[in-house]
Amino acid sequence: MARAFHILAAIAALSISAPLSAQMPVATEKFALREGFAFSSDKPRILLFQPEIKVGEQTTAGIFQNNADWHAAASRELTAALVRAGNKRGFEMVLHEDKGPTGQILIEHRALFRLVVSMIIRHKLFGKDPLPSKATAFDWSLGNGLSALASQAQSDYGLFLLNQDSFESSGRRAAKLVASLMGNQDAAGTHFAYAALVDLRNGDIVWLGVDLRASGDVRTAEGASHRIGQLLNGLPSPASGEVGAQ
Repeated sequence: MARAFHILAAIAALSISAPLSAQMPVATEKFALREGFAFSSDKPRILLFQPEIKVGEQTTAGIFQNNADWHAAASRELTAALVRAGNKRGFEMVLHEDKGPTGQILIEHRALFRLVVSMIIRHKLFGKDPLPSKATAFDWSLGNGLSALASQAQSDYGLFLLNQDSFESSGRRAAKLVASLMGNQDAAGTHFAYAALVDLRNGDIVWLGVDLRASGDVRTAEGASHRIGQLLNGLPSPASGEVGAQ
């Protein structure tokens, strides 16, 4: 009885959310590059900060429920995929340990990173209400608080990654099936990611890649490589400066 109630509640939620889904922008994958940006060397050293990853299950009622095993697998595979992809593109990828005196700095800048990217997504890449001072140029920064890492790690750039996936439970799929018979459609779970390359010397975001409906099962090596490949598609090559998949 309780399970039936949850499925009915989920169907109602799907019915309400369907018109909102129809209003989503058609484009869900975009990138932006700071005007005039060029790497300072042919083989830049990039400090890879520990990716911020959230992976779990979408319950019958549409609520996210974390899964520790999936999270561990996705963290391992996405980090490995980033290193492989970066090295293949000609970067020197260096994993950063979020410990020691720089730990608090990173905690603060992760929060700032999320805030700034949410503003970019809303006002620049996907939104329809651009900020007057940033209507044309891609000019965003995290401030100079990361400058100490540039000399400490001997790296000019840092790479942030945020990834979230919610995979549908069997109850959620059943609710969607019934709702579809009533003419309502809903996306299969939530899968989005964004990454940013930051100039550690001044905090400028020199490149940002965003995918609001990402594909690839990040719990597997193949799926994680696919996800990272899509996300880094707009990152220029350090040698040629050309933008495109590698």
